[in-house]
Amino acid sequence: MAGLSLADNAPKTETKDPVCSMTVDPKTAADKTTYKGKTYYFCSKEDKATFMKSPEKYVKADEKKTK
Repeated sequence: MAGLSLADNAPKTETKDPVCSMTVDPKTAADKTTYKGKTYYFCSKEDKATFMKSPEKYVKADEKKTK
């Protein structure tokens, strides 16, 4: 198995808060929610509340970043 690194297959350990774009570790995130089958993590409960008021705004912004 020379040249094979298990780290290459490791799950992503950080994600972006869709509201403020701060890097968030899902294990220590202040809050999370699932919207349309995708889990979003937040650095604060306030950001989750903001997201929940207008989730499509943040989902569309997130989709643009990943294209």
